[in-house]
Amino acid sequence: MKEQIIAAADSPHELEALYRAQPKEFTQALPDVLAEQNDAITLQVWHERLFFQEGKDAPPSSSRWRSGDVWRTVILSFIAGTVVKLPLFFPALDDDRFYSRNLGTIIISALIAYFCLRKPFWKRSTGIIIALLIGGIVYLNLLPDNPKSQTIVLSCLHMPFVFWSLLGVTFLGGAWKDLSGRMDYIRYNGELLIYSTIILIGGMVLTGLTVALFHLISLNIEEWYMKNVVVYGAVASPIVATLLIDRIVGKRFKIAPLLAKVFTPLFLTTVIIYLLTMILEQKSPFTDRDFLIAFNALLLVVLGLCVFSISERGSKETIGMSDAMNIMLASTTLLINIVALAAILFRLTSYGFTPNRIAVLGANLLAFGHLKGILWYYIGFTRGKNTIDDLERWIVAYLPAYTTWSCIVSVGFPLAFYFT
Repeated sequence: MKEQIIAAADSPHELEALYRAQPKEFTQALPDVLAEQNDAITLQVWHERLFFQEGKDAPPSSSRWRSGDVWRTVILSFIAGTVVKLPLFFPALDDDRFYSRNLGTIIISALIAYFCLRKPFWKRSTGIIIALLIGGIVYLNLLPDNPKSQTIVLSCLHMPFVFWSLLGVTFLGGAWKDLSGRMDYIRYNGELLIYSTIILIGGMVLTGLTVALFHLISLNIEEWYMKNVVVYGAVASPIVATLLIDRIVGKRFKIAPLLAKVFTPLFLTTVIIYLLTMILEQKSPFTDRDFLIAFNALLLVVLGLCVFSISERGSKETIGMSDAMNIMLASTTLLINIVALAAILFRLTSYGFTPNRIAVLGANLLAFGHLKGILWYYIGFTRGKNTIDDLERWIVAYLPAYTTWSCIVSVGFPLAFYFT
């Protein structure tokens, strides 16, 4: 790409064609080219177009707009934190019932509001998203108060993923059919997880220092601090992280794919050793329910790691060790998935059908189909039969299947099994 940009440096038309064909690779290569040819006016224009930062000479309206982003984040964080504290304001609300059905929803709703305000799009789409969000929240809170009901627990676990899908539509500005945009949404989620974790760790350090300092002057503020500052800070962390990703970090640096590349060989080694140890110790997920749950958790983590590793791979990068690692990781994950599927089928035939077993079976079948396609397209890419874009399209085109299954479990299961 660097050579192509250098060759087309004097042709605005060719530079535009290069960017449209491979925007990610073009953006990554441009700074290196400009470092070598810093007198090329056309390349300087492209650099400003892709990496523009508002400086001292920016118009006043720009500054106010950036301040508006900060104030919007503060207000959303305050509203979300206040809603989370409702059981403290109204003791009649049952804590367990309220938080099990609403905690994830509150945070996702705040993020949906952020993108609705940040990326205004077709009013009808906004109305549909808000209506679906409210409908899901009302449905969850109208379910009977039966903590032993498998279907109600499943609904509380799966409904946040439905809301996560609505967040994705909002992130894309209503263009939910945009496959490249879906991959950006996956990258955003990786960054959101990492930045939120960093903010929370910083908040924990600040909390420890604050409580210790007040203890030195014989003031015990721990209970008040936990109920107020910590609650608002924890709820605000993903909203603040979104602001950082959206307005400051942008596309200049991505931590999630970098960490995925670092941890891929480590996870691969860990998973292989774990499987071998499991065989040697004669541990079986067929009879041990907790072991099967851990197996499925491992499957989800490794699947996410595999997707993040692929998400930032440039189509012009030479096929090398990282690709071999990704293929081995996908193969190992597929093997874990097959073992988990066999264990679930064994439990179904031996102990009968229950909502939990059906839900886990459906999720594992979905993961099996996803992983199988990822492995197929990745091997095809290394053999030159398809491109990395085909692999990315498969990854994101499969996401609606997860959303559909989440809707079935969260809405259909309680009604089909009479809230048992």
